[in-house]
Amino acid sequence: MNRVPVVVAAALLAALAPTSAYASTWTVDDDKADCPNAAFTSIQAAVNQAAPWDTVVICAGMYYEQSVPASGNNSPSQTGSRNGLTITKPLTIKGAGADKVTIRPAAALGTTLAGTAPYLRDGGGHVVTVSRQSGGSSDDNENFLDLSGVTIESPDIYAEAGLAFFNTSGRLANSRIGTIKSDGGPYSYGLLMTNSLQGAEAGIRREVTIEKSIVNGTVLFDDARGADGTATTTVRSGIKAYGNVTGSRVAGSVGYTYGQRGSITGSEITGAVVLTDAETGPDPSNPLVRAFSATGSSLLGGLTNSGTTAALVTGNFWGTSTTTGPVETGTVLSEAPAPLSVPAATLDAPPTGAIVDPYGPTTVAWDETIYPVVVAADDFGVKSVELTANGLPVATVGRTPYEFEYRPAYEHIGDHVVLTAKITDSSGQTTVVSTELDVPAVTTSANGTVTGSVPATLSLSVGAPAAFGAFTAGVAKDYVATSSATVLSTAGDAALSVVDPGTTAPGHLVNGTFVLPQPLSARALNAANTGSMFGTVSGTPLTLLTYGAPVSNDAVTLEFKQPIAANDALRTGTYSKTLTYTLSTTTP
Repeated sequence: MNRVPVVVAAALLAALAPTSAYASTWTVDDDKADCPNAAFTSIQAAVNQAAPWDTVVICAGMYYEQSVPASGNNSPSQTGSRNGLTITKPLTIKGAGADKVTIRPAAALGTTLAGTAPYLRDGGGHVVTVSRQSGGSSDDNENFLDLSGVTIESPDIYAEAGLAFFNTSGRLANSRIGTIKSDGGPYSYGLLMTNSLQGAEAGIRREVTIEKSIVNGTVLFDDARGADGTATTTVRSGIKAYGNVTGSRVAGSVGYTYGQRGSITGSEITGAVVLTDAETGPDPSNPLVRAFSATGSSLLGGLTNSGTTAALVTGNFWGTSTTTGPVETGTVLSEAPAPLSVPAATLDAPPTGAIVDPYGPTTVAWDETIYPVVVAADDFGVKSVELTANGLPVATVGRTPYEFEYRPAYEHIGDHVVLTAKITDSSGQTTVVSTELDVPAVTTSANGTVTGSVPATLSLSVGAPAAFGAFTAGVAKDYVATSSATVLSTAGDAALSVVDPGTTAPGHLVNGTFVLPQPLSARALNAANTGSMFGTVSGTPLTLLTYGAPVSNDAVTLEFKQPIAANDALRTGTYSKTLTYTLSTTTP
């Protein structure tokens, strides 16, 4: 027979390990139409809220941004200069796609971002500026922006660059830098990497990569130091700086200046590649490779090297272009490589979710109102959840919590009802989940006798979550935690079981993406059963107690055991798992 379950979901919080920072994800949607649960409508607001190494997800929209550049002795900005976005911390910023997300400077910034005068080596004047805070981190493993899936443009406001990395590192992937308005000033770049500090070969390393993107305009990788207008603007800074163009198209020139290193690989460059005192010999940090190289690319604007050491540019297609200065062209491609399809598409996973209440199959009387609950998630954002019953609409909810109200119809008496939830994400992808309800037949009696009846009752309540406390790394030990439950049953028999309903490492405690190697065990004790053995928790229900007769307010102790081996690797943070306890019967 089908069991009639009562389900209680409880959170089992395990080891409270030493405190640490958790990377968070912040969602932005300009009008909250695609991602109704987004916390921000401004990218800059999300950037300001985010902690270092957090992720900012940008849903489809047009974003007009404005910000004041960071400025100080070690990270200057021209007086009066402004940015669209200013980013001064390591982040991942993931847009929904270059064809869906556009970033522009806000009209309130006026006709120019440059301030009192255009200025190259500073943190202001750009649509998007990535700069260090004054006195802040500067190395590529300390301040790195991973930006993808966006279009950056400024067709109406003068900007010195679309995207500028100043004393910082980063990656632009699957993106587009479009029209950047020029007012005839000295600076007009699509992408810019500059520096204002001094270093040594054993010191700071920076790297900026353009990957699977298109840049309309000039790209400049500059490793000089000094303020604009001084002689030191042509003096190498000594900082190891790399500029890479990979699988991308640059509709303009690409410049490497004053000690800059880097590579051009599998790309299309329509303008000239200009090496001005670039590092072209063996890389001082790794003499086995060249500090600059270009290979597998279409270099349609030619190459100029003003240095004395030959530039390694083998295996490229030159068309009718020429080279100037010392170069090693090696084997030349007779035909251009296949045209690039850029920017590359942004990966967008379909949404996930489940109907968690009722956790079916379960039984509902035809005149009983229930409140189904759906949990749903997506890498960008859930747009809506639609609930139907046997194909008929119940309701559509656009914001969390995804809670509904449903009452079986009279015609469903004695029938099965399938509750179906369709989860739609911000890009229109859908995932369907369902559960079943049994609507039992209604019986009546014509006898005239006086009777007393006991309604069919199964009741299970669970106490406070069980907590193991702190796990100690490197020490083999079995940790034990307890909780409590109260059981009430009017059925002829009943069984109390536990299951891990999740899809991630069933039966194991998890901490983000980290999983404890040893499985979780559980048992239940009461007055009639004081010595049961522990059983392993998994995605299959584990029976903890059985009852052969009705029982009222039976006090049950729920025990959990978590073994930790001496060589088990433990991640700082909280390991936990939500378990589902079920009280069921075959003879209600």
